[in-house]
Amino acid sequence: MNEDFFKTKTNLDPSDYKRLFGDPFWNKQGKTYIGLAILIILFSVYYHWQNRYVELRPVLVNEVLHRPIFFSETFHNQLFKIAKPNEIPPNFYKNIKWVLEREHQEYIVKNGVIYIRYKYMNDYEMIWNHTTKTNNLEWFKSQREIDSINGDYESKEKLDRIIKGFRD
Repeated sequence: MNEDFFKTKTNLDPSDYKRLFGDPFWNKQGKTYIGLAILIILFSVYYHWQNRYVELRPVLVNEVLHRPIFFSETFHNQLFKIAKPNEIPPNFYKNIKWVLEREHQEYIVKNGVIYIRYKYMNDYEMIWNHTTKTNNLEWFKSQREIDSINGDYESKEKLDRIIKGFRD
């Protein structure tokens, strides 16, 4: 009697197999795992892309626009341009590390080239702000005054050397 009840069937059709056990890959749970895996991969690629390091290049105001400005509140980058070698402010490479440290920007230096995260380099308005600070004597004087008030004499001495470099 037990043999008739537990009789094995050796030639299952695919439809019988799916009916008995369900589709192991495309059932609801499998679709959920595939969708979740795709989302994790896409998020990982986006996170890696935004946090990779790219070369820091000075940014200037784009004075001559050859096209109308649309959505200037939304698309700020169209108001700026990456500076050409002859347009770079004279103290940019000398003072940029100091400005980046003061503004709490992460950067690395490889072979004398400064690299910052892509998401920061893509914000032209912020990089333009850093570019103008590298050549702004008044900003360095205000930072020196803040350091003297806070008692940070080591930074004050470094700022004195930078300010002296402006006069030379």
